[in-house]
Amino acid sequence: MVKKAKPAPAQAPEVTTTKQSQLITLLRSAAGASMEQMMALTGWQSHTVRGMLSGSLRKRLGLDVQCQRVDGVHLYRIVEAASA
Repeated sequence: MVKKAKPAPAQAPEVTTTKQSQLITLLRSAAGASMEQMMALTGWQSHTVRGMLSGSLRKRLGLDVQCQRVDGVHLYRIVEAASA
């Protein structure tokens, strides 16, 4: 008699959250994010965060990342295009 293999228990798919996706989520919030918040989230230096904003988010992904100065702090946010 041949024993049948037991099926493996169902496991939830592993979710990988990248630093880029975390940054996009932070920038899509209504409050936006300061450079210090983005640096703390990613562990990157300021020049790396700025490179991600201009190179990957703006140029490669085509997101509308805007910067606004509020109380002496630059706040960055992704502005969604208005639907027609």
